[in-house]
Amino acid sequence: GARMELRPPVNGDNPLRVGADWRAVDGETQEQFFFTGIVPGRTRIAGGQSRTLGVFADYVAVLGNVTLSASARADHWRIAPGYRVERNIGGTLRSDDRFAARTGWEGTGRIGARWDGPIALRAAAYTGWRLPTLNELYRPFRVGVDATAANELLRPERLKGAEAGLDWTGGNASLSLTGFWNRLDHAIANVTLARGPGTFPGVGFVAAGGSYAQRQNLDAITAKGVEAQGSLTTGSLIWRATYAFTDAKVRASGAALALDGRRPAQVARHMASIGVRGDFDPLGIDLRLRHTSAQNEDDVGLQRLKAATTVDAALSFGLSESIELALRGENLFDALVPAAFGAGGAIERASPRTLWLGVSARF
Repeated sequence: GARMELRPPVNGDNPLRVGADWRAVDGETQEQFFFTGIVPGRTRIAGGQSRTLGVFADYVAVLGNVTLSASARADHWRIAPGYRVERNIGGTLRSDDRFAARTGWEGTGRIGARWDGPIALRAAAYTGWRLPTLNELYRPFRVGVDATAANELLRPERLKGAEAGLDWTGGNASLSLTGFWNRLDHAIANVTLARGPGTFPGVGFVAAGGSYAQRQNLDAITAKGVEAQGSLTTGSLIWRATYAFTDAKVRASGAALALDGRRPAQVARHMASIGVRGDFDPLGIDLRLRHTSAQNEDDVGLQRLKAATTVDAALSFGLSESIELALRGENLFDALVPAAFGAGGAIERASPRTLWLGVSARF
């Protein structure tokens, strides 16, 4: 990729930015699959290219204790011809799919304002977009007995949203609060279409107990919620707390109608943390408690990841002005933090108990 930016002087200052950027992505997967034991039965080569060229402008105006900002950009995108070729081990051709090129334009922007007073107030409205990845367009995959097909016809995702909040600092305390609303149109998701056993386009045979899904554009995903964080200093200790509440729902029709009104997969409703950091030269401590509420692992809510609470800690000790010894641990009590369901119902873990011991030196 490449990027060029100019900041021409305006009244002796540089509040204006104009420029252009270009990004090129080329990708190919070369894999063996359809295993019998440890012996693969087929090979797959799939991939393509995407290109994005954009121009943008951004302006910030400071009027006393009010800051106004506005930005806009236009992007031209192109998905080059893609391909997916599958063969039996030994050379017999099973499929040779070629996918036509597509192009389009996307326009986005953002406006924002901030008032700095005893309590700072801020608000913004914005739009955005995302081009489907080559992986989403061309590469099917399996997780255990579940299979998901790619979709070369995926459309770009388009985001629109708004947020408003306040920031307060008083003496040894601070507080930040933000409310937000977002709508992601044409959101890309893995949509369950059928259950095995059976043979399905793009993935082949799915065994009993397995599911067949395809990457599709949903009508939209809407999300609204609040985020809060605060800190308090008491002597040598700094206390920090964060909380996020997200109410997200799928808007779907057609083949994805079963998802309408459901919560998106792997989106927690509540996330919170509280921690304390202390500096007692030469000893430093850092403790943090984190909590994530339960969430769906799959799109239809049949598999549910339980809530998880973990404790992290770190100790540091200065041996001299230039050498420090550090001990750090994540998930000290080895709580089960589920990330996904694997083959046969096995739970894939995230963040097991992990310990580090290190030495840092400054010269």
